Amino acid sequence: MNPLNQTLRATFLFSSRDLLANRAARLSPLQEARQQALGTSLKVGIAFFILMILGSLVFFGVASVASGTFIGFDDPDTQVTLSILAVAFGLILVVGYFSSRKHTAAARSKLVQKAEGQVQHGIIRADAAYFEIKIGRTKLRLLTEAQLQAFEVRTPYRVYYIAGPTPTILSAEVIGTEDEAAAQVELESSVEHDAVIKAQKRARRSVAVVALLSLSFPLVMLFAGNFSGLFSLVMLGVLLVVGFLFVHWAMA
Repeated sequence: MNPLNQTLRATFLFSSRDLLANRAARLSPLQEARQQALGTSLKVGIAFFILMILGSLVFFGVASVASGTFIGFDDPDTQVTLSILAVAFGLILVVGYFSSRKHTAAARSKLVQKAEGQVQHGIIRADAAYFEIKIGRTKLRLLTEAQLQAFEVRTPYRVYYIAGPTPTILSAEVIGTEDEAAAQVELESSVEHDAVIKAQKRARRSVAVVALLSLSFPLVMLFAGNFSGLFSLVMLGVLLVVGFLFVHWAMA
């Protein structure tokens, strides 16, 4: 197989079966499963973002009651504060909703698009994880430098992708090597063991754990302050151990 095609397959994790399906302007079963997993991850992220905002409001409310600064709902200052919080929360939800629409739409999309032509580098900002390539008249944003280096400049490619704020590269090949895909079609990959889907599932678990820890740590510290110094130190030690265990789990 052409070494450039091998690099593309290793970088974007696709097979001949995926490439042949994309040539027919459709997703392979594995790619459909990946799109579904991506959509689920986005929904989970949005849900926990909302949960974090609500949890923060609850925490500040509990802290106010515990510290004795909460006067009552009839107090004008309390009503002004609650009104400001409600407006701020509403604005955050509106901005978050419109910011996520393009991403969720891309995750639901099954429209396979194609770009053909010689590859040129576009805008590159490594500090912002922004790597752009130009394929003919089409500009595609990549996420990593490894993805950028998978394409050889001034070499003609055919790239299949799903459009979005950050396009999803489904498959690609060097123009003139089309016979390679049909010559060796792999066995259908297992969805359960797919590296991309497993990574999505792990990311969802990480988001859930981060949200849980972010909400529970301040509350535990708040209530621990009402007990003796020794008990507070024990609780802080437990929180520290839990934090280290999470970092170890997330990095594994």
